[in-house]
Amino acid sequence: MKFDLTKLTYGFFGACAVAGLTYLGVTKYYEKEIAFGENYSGVIKAMENIDEDYYKDADKENYERNMVSGLLKGLGDTYTFCSDSSKALEISVNASMQMQTAGFKVGKDETNGNMVVTEVIPESYAENIGLREGDIILSIDGKNVRQTGFDNIVRELLGKSDTSAELVIERDGDTKKITYVRSIDEKRFLPLYKEILDNGILYYRFDSFDEGETANFKRIFDGFSSEEEIKGIVFDLRSNGGGAMSEAVGFFDLFAPEGSHVVCEETRSKKKEIYKTTADVQIKDIKVAVLVSEETLSSGEIFAALFSNTGRGTVIGSQTGGKGVFQQTYTLSDMSTYSIVSGYYYVNDIPNYDKVGITPDIILDMEKRFRCTDDDIQLEKAIELLS
Repeated sequence: MKFDLTKLTYGFFGACAVAGLTYLGVTKYYEKEIAFGENYSGVIKAMENIDEDYYKDADKENYERNMVSGLLKGLGDTYTFCSDSSKALEISVNASMQMQTAGFKVGKDETNGNMVVTEVIPESYAENIGLREGDIILSIDGKNVRQTGFDNIVRELLGKSDTSAELVIERDGDTKKITYVRSIDEKRFLPLYKEILDNGILYYRFDSFDEGETANFKRIFDGFSSEEEIKGIVFDLRSNGGGAMSEAVGFFDLFAPEGSHVVCEETRSKKKEIYKTTADVQIKDIKVAVLVSEETLSSGEIFAALFSNTGRGTVIGSQTGGKGVFQQTYTLSDMSTYSIVSGYYYVNDIPNYDKVGITPDIILDMEKRFRCTDDDIQLEKAIELLS
């Protein structure tokens, strides 16, 4: 047998390299383990004491989430937190296009496990079929919610389009059956908006920058503008908690040419993600007013800042809430999630507004209870400005 010395040599050194890398990897891993034991010996000791001295068996399935939750809570950052799997599942279902176009959201009552309707958008499909905020959903297609468990049944609200679910709801002690048809037909969804006001001003209110919000507004705008003249637009962001940054910039892009940008800069890595407007302006000559409040956060603040900073619109109301940071979200083994603030937003040449907020062009403070009433002085000011 003839040996190929070259191949043998390469093979030997290749094996040595793999062995060396494996050794380094294992060594580095155990170095981290040793460092953890040295730096957090109190945590390990507490776990040992629980195993030895706690008066009953501990629920170790929640160890990981509880420890991560405590670690994040110790940072004292409002937007760095841990959510259990129920909350993550609730958010996922509510963010689905089926629930968005239906116009309602649900949540879990942690005190008793009930499924509660937490929001019903006025004039939506959900309101039309009889759902109301505060309704308790007792069963879905005959499956009892409390017996089945919120986590195991909430996805039953979603499914193949044009299929129906029979809901039994409880309201004020009485029960009622409601047939809910699953769909992602955006035409059945109406956001929180009013008809064109008497003086030709479109009032448009939405509470978050969900995927598809830009397209939804454009569809409604085109429907109105084909029938009657729109002289101005009021965007009511007074309860807008933010959402997708790309959606907020894309929405603003309907009104302004290229040149505006939002930078998401990670503090540690210095990595930057930049969202820019394009040259395609679809709504040119219509004046815009944006209503804001202390409940306007994140992408909502950026949307307002873009209008104000470029002069494309006028911002009216109270100082915004000041969430000028963004988070990254991770998943634990039990499917619970945690979010960590990783960087700041920068809008055009405006200094970061975290914990400061965006100052309106016209500061006009008002109690929340007057919104959308005859005493809504902020809306009145916007109408006056646009008329």
